[in-house]
Amino acid sequence: MQMVCPIPTIHFKPVENRKKMGRGMYLCPCYYFPVRSGRAGRASFVVGVELKSGAVTPDHWTKRGTALIVSLD
Repeated sequence: MQMVCPIPTIHFKPVENRKKMGRGMYLCPCYYFPVRSGRAGRASFVVGVELKSGAVTPDHWTKRGTALIVSLD
């Protein structure tokens, strides 16, 4: 099992009225630091990113604690 793997660059497009999340989508948390609790006085959570869950259900990724990390330091 690979603990860290690269992901393509994600460009965010702000929208005023977001539609309901589609079926087969995983709401992946994005953290600034690998330590999810953050650092002294700084929260680590940034945003939830909707990703296609592929051939498995979104629960598959939730149970494995899958997340995006901005900085590996």
